Amino acid sequence: MVHNPLSPSEALRTPVGAMLALFSLLVIAYSLVIVGQVLLGVMVGVALPVGLYVSYRLFAALDSIADATQRIADAREREAEASGRLGSATRRDSAPGRDGDASRSSDRLSERER
Repeated sequence: MVHNPLSPSEALRTPVGAMLALFSLLVIAYSLVIVGQVLLGVMVGVALPVGLYVSYRLFAALDSIADATQRIADAREREAEASGRLGSATRRDSAPGRDGDASRSSDRLSERER
């Protein structure tokens, strides 16, 4: 489930992005022409849409991180299940009493103790 976040130009082409851009332009025009305060236009007309877009990108990045973490956990779980099945088959084959494995394992133990 890979999510490709929208670039700023793609975001403006969506209905929500177009409405937000129009609202921002109207607020900037209102703040400059009617009220005469540039700071109001910058705060509402620029900072608000930029903040919303940065929040959207942050949410998309966190979603990607959560998705990647889930895929890593699934891969490790599959590896653990596969090694568990492989390990049980190996333990059965190397049980003491089969073809002199007991003497070989005791030799290995004595080598480790040295």
